[in-house]
This record gives sequence, C-alpha cells and structure tokens, in this order.
Amino acid sequence: MVATVAALWWFLHGLDLQALADTFQRAELWPLLVGVLLNFLGHLVRAQAWQVMLGPRHPIPYPRLLRYELAAQAASAISPARAGEVLRFWLLKQDDVPAGVTGALIVLKKVLGGVGLVILAVSAPWFLPGLPGWMTGFVTAFTAFMFLQLVVLLVVAHRAGKARLPKYLRSVVAGMYFLRDRKRMPFALGLMLIGEMTDAAAVAVVLLALNLHLPVAATLLTLFLIDFSNMLPVAPGHVGTFEVGALYAMDLMHVSRDSALAFALLFHAQQVLPQIVTGLPLELKLLASRRAGSALDAPSAESATRD
Repeated sequence: MVATVAALWWFLHGLDLQALADTFQRAELWPLLVGVLLNFLGHLVRAQAWQVMLGPRHPIPYPRLLRYELAAQAASAISPARAGEVLRFWLLKQDDVPAGVTGALIVLKKVLGGVGLVILAVSAPWFLPGLPGWMTGFVTAFTAFMFLQLVVLLVVAHRAGKARLPKYLRSVVAGMYFLRDRKRMPFALGLMLIGEMTDAAAVAVVLLALNLHLPVAATLLTLFLIDFSNMLPVAPGHVGTFEVGALYAMDLMHVSRDSALAFALLFHAQQVLPQIVTGLPLELKLLASRRAGSALDAPSAESATRD
C-alpha cells in the first residue's frame, strides 16, 4: 500500500487539475460506450471458458455460469483480497463442483489468461523505440515464466495422477483434468486469448475517446503493465495498483499527466463499473436464492432424521 501511494505521488505531483478537467470535458462519449460493450463481451467469453474447462464432468448451463462470472467479478470489485473467487467457490459448490476442482480451475484460468496476455504483448517493446533498455528483457522473461507455468501444469496433469499424493493435492490434481483433453485445452486458451484481445480493444477505445493516438504496440504494452501491476491486489477493484500501471505506461509513451490520469480513471471505470452495475444485483439475488434453498432443505433433513 505504501509503495502504491508513493508511486501515485511520483506520477501525479504537480498535476494541473484544470487541465485534467478540460481533458475530461473533451472526451468523446461514443468510444466509451463501445468500451462498455467490450466489457460485457469479455465476460461472455470468460464465462464460455469456464464452461469449456468444467466440461462434461460438471455440465452447468452457460447462462448460469455467466451470472456466476458477473457476480464474482462484482464481488472482487467491491471487496478486498479477490473475494469474488471465494464467492465462485461457494456458487460452484452448490452445483456439486468439488472445491479442489474449482481451485484448480481458478489457477488454470489465471495461467491461461496470463499466457494469452503475453502472446499479445511479447513483441510490443520491439515496436516502441525509446523504451528503457530493460523493458524488452522484462516482458520476454515474464512471457517465458508464464509459458513455464503452463508447461509445469501440463506435466502435473498428465503424470501426477499416477503418483501417491496427499488427499488435498489429489483433489487439486483431479481438477486439472481438462488439461488432458487435446481439444478443450486449446479451445480454452483461445477463449482466454480473445478475452485479452477485448481488453486490449478497450484500451484502444478509451485512448481514442481522449484523442490519444498511440500505436497498437503501445496499447498492448499498456494492458500488460496494468495487468502486471494488478498481480498484487491491495484494495477492492485494484484501486491504486491499476492506476500505477496505467500511469507508468502513459509516462513511457510521453503522454501528459492530465491525459494519463484521465486515461487511467476512465479505463478503470470501463473495467469495473459495468460489472458492478450488472453483477452486484445478480450476486445479491444468487445469495438470497441459495440461502432460501438451504433454509427449505434444513427442515426436510430434520424430518428425515427423526423418521
């Protein structure tokens, strides 16, 4: 938290507030509306990825998985420590998905999303002259790290089933079953890549709304730096870390401070506000319906016990 605050001060000290207000006033509305649509498209794609990963072992209808995705993202946006993932555990548990499977698939989803991100961003620094010399090596090293994680998980999924493991590890390894499917694993990776592409397109339309005409490589590197900064969530909705990543990217592109902050705030809003507006009511409805179902089941269980 201290590092985040210090970084924000570094980027924003001396900010001209009037220039920031003027930048917001000049922003075009239609690209921002396109950004909202891209946000929903990303959720549609990621819910489909969940259906592919769960597969025939846990056949949950797509509309329900979409509601789970929106509710989980809304919970993460308003609560610290990725509370949405805790909610996802609980929701999928109601559909008889073991916790070990859910945990394994959450990890796999993050790894596949990271691989999709680096596929897009790995070549970006080569097309952006003037970047710090270490940036190309950093992006390349992180790309290798993400692919290494995927390879390790593939090896574990294919070989660990034959080994004797503690019970909790067996359940996690069992949750990696979809990695052994030669059709569904590439399909899920492709969906996660499309999801990252929708986020990259959202970066582009927010930049367009602010009349910032940056090359495609700059768009991809910006998304990479924001996602990397968000790896350590210290506040709900990545408040602070998100802005640090965005401001650093804009600083590398020599964007003025007022335009950089306007971009950071608008892109952050594009990422979290639509899912809060749509996902929070769904979250409350899901919680209420599940609790009502549990309350109805309790008397039945007691009667069966007495009988």
